[in-house]
Amino acid sequence: MKITAVHTRTIKIPFYKGEKWSGGTRYSAPSLIVQIETDEGLTGIGESVGPTIPVIQTVVDKEFAPFVVGRDPMELESILHRLEEYCVNWKHIGYYAMAGIEMALLDLRGKILNTPVYNLLGGKVKQEVAFAGYIFIDKPENNAEEARSFAAAGYTELKLKVGRDIDLDTQRVKAVREAVGPKMKIRIDANQNWSVPTAIKAIRKMEKYDLQMVEQPTRYDDVDGMAAVARAVDVPIIADEGCATYEDALRLIDKRACACFLVYPSEAGGILKAKQIVDLANHAGIWCVTGSWAETGIGTLGNVHMVASSRNFPFANDTHLKFMKGDLLREELAFNNGSIAVPDRPGFGIDLNIAKLDRFGENFEREMVFYDPQDPQFQPRIGQIL
Repeated sequence: MKITAVHTRTIKIPFYKGEKWSGGTRYSAPSLIVQIETDEGLTGIGESVGPTIPVIQTVVDKEFAPFVVGRDPMELESILHRLEEYCVNWKHIGYYAMAGIEMALLDLRGKILNTPVYNLLGGKVKQEVAFAGYIFIDKPENNAEEARSFAAAGYTELKLKVGRDIDLDTQRVKAVREAVGPKMKIRIDANQNWSVPTAIKAIRKMEKYDLQMVEQPTRYDDVDGMAAVARAVDVPIIADEGCATYEDALRLIDKRACACFLVYPSEAGGILKAKQIVDLANHAGIWCVTGSWAETGIGTLGNVHMVASSRNFPFANDTHLKFMKGDLLREELAFNNGSIAVPDRPGFGIDLNIAKLDRFGENFEREMVFYDPQDPQFQPRIGQIL
């Protein structure tokens, strides 16, 4: 079997409302759908997400596709090694592109072998994968109502974005805790928008509301600073932006800077590299959860298979699906008490709806991630709030 073509399609699915966080406000989920065709009629489907979809598409189409076409899709390790060699001088953006290609190749391999991808990753550990209710910056009363809705739907964990205003964030956490009671697990995410002293101050103000964890309180590259925060507070710290690659994970472990890794296949260079981070975390006694760049159901299924084949995901994971006005799957993924059942179909179990792909692919325009269109003067102050 030989690969005959690599096709990409940019899509953008609107959100029901803006997702306001410390770095801006997002109104849609842009991504790149990757389809790899073979001479025997099988097609593998993957998804690349990240900070700049047009650049990622150029990398896949112009830089990577020539190394993929003509290859045997079963030669996965060899193909990925070649791509990694090629993008060594620009690997950060290259990894986003590699992730979509790798996912499509894994999907192909599962279809060729007539088995779910989780069996290619070590076998199924979980029958279903839990996700957290995602809550973005808003008025305390609005966040409390969202929290009640997630609780009523059976979710057991919530994730709140924070980082613009400590007093308002404290009011929001208090309102959410009062709305859902003591059993709900609540973690907060500052997206690296606090300085070290601000992080310590903020966490100490909010920890009385029984925080499960605090995600990336300080700059991604200040490992010593995050370690200082971890030592100063009682709430466990999650590394997000600071844990994109295997090398990042090694630095975090060396400094004992966090208790949990937020693992993104998109940032790591694909599911196999993300699994390397997960295995490393397991040996170091560090928990893992998956992050989200707002994947569609396609990328979400990729995350589901990764988590389902790993023993080190004790908490609920991230997804933006509940905010999207639609999806690319023929039937949208069903959440049962906040969890998605692991599909047992060959590959990732993706049933792509071409009509939806065409609809959400029309008139694609880039949306800036670190920007707030309602406030053009807004500038994210990463790690600089005093």
